[in-house]
Amino acid sequence: MKIFLINESPIERQWLSAALEMSSEIDTIVCLEKGYELEVDEVSFTSALIIVTQEQFAGLRRQLSKSYAATELPCPILILSDSFDSFDVSGYRHLTLDAFPTHAITPQILKYLLSTLRRDFRKDLRLKRLAHYDTLTSATNRYLFSDRAKQAIASSKRQNEALAFMYFDLDKFKNINDKYGHNTGDEYLKKFVEIVSDNIRDTDTLGRLGGDEFALLMPKSTLLVAEHKAQQVLKALSKKHTINQHELSIATSIGIIAFDDGELLQDVDYKTLVGLADTAAFAAKNQGKHRYVISDKCMTKKQNEAIPV
Repeated sequence: MKIFLINESPIERQWLSAALEMSSEIDTIVCLEKGYELEVDEVSFTSALIIVTQEQFAGLRRQLSKSYAATELPCPILILSDSFDSFDVSGYRHLTLDAFPTHAITPQILKYLLSTLRRDFRKDLRLKRLAHYDTLTSATNRYLFSDRAKQAIASSKRQNEALAFMYFDLDKFKNINDKYGHNTGDEYLKKFVEIVSDNIRDTDTLGRLGGDEFALLMPKSTLLVAEHKAQQVLKALSKKHTINQHELSIATSIGIIAFDDGELLQDVDYKTLVGLADTAAFAAKNQGKHRYVISDKCMTKKQNEAIPV
C-alpha cells in the first residue's frame, strides 16, 4: 500500500512516518507539505491512501478535481483534524474519508483507521459499480455517462478545448440473438465493449445507452482524432472473434459529432450532442452499415463552419 502523507509540520511528518513504517502492509510513503503538491497520476493511486491535515484538505481537493469528479476520488482519505469536532465528515458522504484529531493519534489507532478506511473504500467501490456501470458489459451506464458528458461539455466551454462524441448503433444485433441465442448475444455485446475499450484512451468514456446502443465521449479530441479513432475501431471490430464458440465479426454504424474549439460548444448541451450523433449514426446505417458518418453540425477550429457529411 502507498501512503501520501500531506502535512506542513516537519515534526508531525516525521513521527507519522515512523508510525506508518511499523506496518508491514505499507510499501511506500510519499511526504508532501502542501495539498497542491500532489502529482495527480491515476497509476499512483492504485492501492493508495491519503493522510492530510485539515488545513491542506481544500488544496488537495482542488488538485484532485483537475482529474477526478467530486464523487470519484481515487482512494480513501484520512483527515488529521484539530479536534474531535472541528471537521464534519457528514458533509462528504459521497467520499470515503474519516477525520481524527492529530494529538490523539497513536500507532495502534492509526493502523485501525487505515484498515477501516480501506475496507469502507472497497465496499463503496462495489456499490458505485452497481449504481454506475452496466452489469453485463461493465461499460458506464447511461446515468454516469450523461454526468461525465455534461461535465466534459462544461469543461470544454470553460477551458476552450475540443470535444468529440460518437454514437454506436450495432448492425443486425437482433439477427445475432435470433440465430445464435441470447447468451451469444450477451457475449457479443461484451466483446464489442472489450474491443472498443482496448482502442480508446483512459480519459475517454464508453457508455451503454440502451440495448445495442453505445456512446463514446472523447474530451480534448478534434474531428480528425475522432475520425481516426472510428476507423481504428471499425477495423478491430470487423475481424473474426470467437464468441460463444462462433466465429463472428461485429458490425456497427457510427455517428460522429465534434467541436474543435470550446467556443463552438456554447449553444450545445448533452441532449443536443446525443441527438446529433444519433442522427449521423442513422445516416451511416442507411448508407450500408459498418461505417461512420460525420454530423453536418461538426465545427472545425480553423474554418468555424459546418463540415458536410
